[in-house]
Amino acid sequence: MNSEKDIKISIIIVHYKVPECLREAIHSIYQAELSDSAEIIVVDNASGDNSAQITKKEFPEVTWIQLKQNIGFGKACNIGARHAKGQYILLLNPDTVISKTSLSVAYDLLESRSDIGLMGPKILNPDGTLQASCRRSFPTPAVAIFHLSGLSRLFPKSKLVSRYHMTFMDPDQAGELEAISGSFMFLRRDLFNEIGGFDEIFFMYAEDLDLCWRIREKGYKVWYEPATQIIHRKGRSSSKNAIRSRIAFYEAMVLFLKKYRFSGIFPTWFIFLGILLQASLNIGSILFKYSTAALIDLFFINSVVYMNILFRFKTENPYTYGTIIPLIGAHFLLSVIFITVFAYNGVYSKKRYTVSNTFFSSLFASLTFLSCIYFVKSMAFSRIAFAFSTISITLVLMGWREVIPRLISRFKRILISPERIIIAGSGSVSYRLIKNVESEKRGAITGIIWTDQTPMPPEYEGYPVLGTMNDMAQILQRYETEMLLIATSQPWYSYAIELLASKKVKNLTVKWVQQDIFKLSDENLPDKIPLLDFSI
Repeated sequence: MNSEKDIKISIIIVHYKVPECLREAIHSIYQAELSDSAEIIVVDNASGDNSAQITKKEFPEVTWIQLKQNIGFGKACNIGARHAKGQYILLLNPDTVISKTSLSVAYDLLESRSDIGLMGPKILNPDGTLQASCRRSFPTPAVAIFHLSGLSRLFPKSKLVSRYHMTFMDPDQAGELEAISGSFMFLRRDLFNEIGGFDEIFFMYAEDLDLCWRIREKGYKVWYEPATQIIHRKGRSSSKNAIRSRIAFYEAMVLFLKKYRFSGIFPTWFIFLGILLQASLNIGSILFKYSTAALIDLFFINSVVYMNILFRFKTENPYTYGTIIPLIGAHFLLSVIFITVFAYNGVYSKKRYTVSNTFFSSLFASLTFLSCIYFVKSMAFSRIAFAFSTISITLVLMGWREVIPRLISRFKRILISPERIIIAGSGSVSYRLIKNVESEKRGAITGIIWTDQTPMPPEYEGYPVLGTMNDMAQILQRYETEMLLIATSQPWYSYAIELLASKKVKNLTVKWVQQDIFKLSDENLPDKIPLLDFSI
């Protein structure tokens, strides 16, 4: 444990329900330069899960501050800052992975430049592309209009209309900006305390813009430094409730505009109207995206009922006689019950979907519906048909969710050549991973990147050993690799970040074995090695 005088950097992470991301973020910190002069403070915004137990067990030296309710990002950061002992503060999102130079570059920059008050690095998306929010202008009326209207996307190189994300600027050029991303903000602790930390009127979003504004008001520069990079899996915490997150974002924009009362050629009411329109379109697109599976369910539910009713009454069509009204009512009731139960139980969520969840949700919906129509006399003639329908619906709704993805995956394997895979690792874990790839036939292993300290052999498990981690970029480029699987406990985050940032290897997917697996004995290794990735 570092003594207080040895701590140069206090890293404050506000966490909310992303323990798997938090673990990777902390691992990457410990692999960074100056990590031995840093302390990590995690402020948990009432996640209500086992995040605390997982983190404390694996990282007992981390300071964990448990909050009883979700008080928002800015307020939680302020609480963390009150416990900080370092000369500098790094405000870091839990869904980030930093490179080995991230701490040292930031520290050296502010040590050498007293005029810089706040620094942010080059931030990459999981696919290696630039995350636009890492360099921004304040959303003045003109900037906001150009962004909301789409003109900034049509003319990304225009200094007049593309200031929102500064797309006209070379992403590898360091310089002063109006604002940087809140996912990585490095500043002096004295300055943070002097300006009063984050303004707590912002629950989530825009608090980083506001902090940048007040730092610039103090006469300091906000600096973008691409000499070091991080990966930010944007929106992992907010994806727990995407619609609520989008509403919070636009509320924050309104608060920011109200606070600073920008003047310009566009009246304030016009800007607020634009924000409302953009919010409606954005939230509407999210609802449409989430409704795709529900629309498919509605089609199958009503098709199955229709066919069962026709089969039950072979000699006549009940949809053309006096029973059509109660039948339409039954269709409507059945649809509402199934969709509501599925939505409530998380069947439409990728994170919560399971076959068993779908089955029990269907069973509950079926029993609820049959209980409702049991007491309706007008439905007596078709209760048997509806009973068969609910059984059929359960099978169909489970079936399309399992069969269609498998068919798509199989067609891809037939139509598309196998992925070219390189595995970085050595030892029992990498051996098991090689066997997984071979048995699943999901790709062709090109070769191995050796990560052991022992002399590099010419081949490993029948595959050529192509080089070491230091040769990774050249190897992946030379063999046009599509997937890199990392099976080593050795430091590798910085290699992957530099690789993605270099853009020398295109369309590369990086997956890795989580650190816990390497602590298991050979006989306790799982048959299928679980893999993590940078995906959102």
